[in-house]
Amino acid sequence: MNLAFLQRLLEATGPTGFEAEAVRVWAEEARSFADRVFTDHLGNGYATINPGASPRVMFSGHVDEIGVIVSYIDEGGMAYVQGLGNWDAQVLVGQRVRFVGPQGAVSGVVGRKPIHLLEGDERDKTPKLKDLYIDLGARDKAEAEQWLEVGSVGVIDQPPRYLLGRRMVSKGIDNRIGAFVVLEGLRLAKEWGVQAEVTAVASVQEEIGAYGARTAAFQLRPDSALIVDVTPCSKQVGVDPKQTGEGALGAGAVLDVGPFVHPKVLRQLRDLAARAQLSYKLATHGRSSGTDTDEVAMVRGGIPCGLVSVPNRYMHSPSEMIDLGDVEQIVKLFALYAQNPATEFTR
Repeated sequence: MNLAFLQRLLEATGPTGFEAEAVRVWAEEARSFADRVFTDHLGNGYATINPGASPRVMFSGHVDEIGVIVSYIDEGGMAYVQGLGNWDAQVLVGQRVRFVGPQGAVSGVVGRKPIHLLEGDERDKTPKLKDLYIDLGARDKAEAEQWLEVGSVGVIDQPPRYLLGRRMVSKGIDNRIGAFVVLEGLRLAKEWGVQAEVTAVASVQEEIGAYGARTAAFQLRPDSALIVDVTPCSKQVGVDPKQTGEGALGAGAVLDVGPFVHPKVLRQLRDLAARAQLSYKLATHGRSSGTDTDEVAMVRGGIPCGLVSVPNRYMHSPSEMIDLGDVEQIVKLFALYAQNPATEFTR
């Protein structure tokens, strides 16, 4: 796996709806080996091998991350924001945020009254995003507005770090790691001489409704699709495996079972994993999976989908954690599927 590429991808700014920088990093890497690389009007990135061949396979991993957008700047130069995607506001307090402003990148700190000055019930209240502000260090509103304006977007400024070897923490792993997996899976498929047309998609706007994957699937008309996202690690303290299933860091892929997953695609993934001795666990969704799968499966006359997930601790936080061993196995599973995609989808 190209970990230097993963580092660049994680460091890129790409909050949901504003993914252009992250897609540029992804597309630049794709051009080193793919036969065709392009973007669409919504912002999705595409990389294809063997264009025009059959069958057509789509790999999709969303490239957007949760972020913030400036909604107001007060007279003191403090910026107030709305969320792009769903935030647990208490993990934001004291974090650094990197914005893309009128003059380029600028950083600030998420502020709150210090613990020494909190009184009574204030100490026990969970902060809300509307009550937090971002301090650029500006003297006043006029100086702040040289660097930020209403509509400027930002993300947590937390670079990737390795913990004890093969575990990684970073902002934006949900789901920059999925965009990484689909391109690395495509790269491996190319190296193996896969004959099918396979397109990896760095899809946009998943955190607000999976809109990018929907438009990508409509355009590509694949015969089948694999989607990759993250899923809560069942061995995180306080997480109940009766709710999440048994997917844990280091245990390999999590294969989803549910209404939006086609049983023939799931069966093929399980068979391929067993033959290659790749580890996996099963997880379920009773209604929505909460991923791009739900939208892709309903496009046109229905697209047979599989959902593969990477176990992730501390999701939607500045320090999401994954095991790179799981990622390596999932990349191989995607390449194996490209080599032997499911067919005959009558239920």
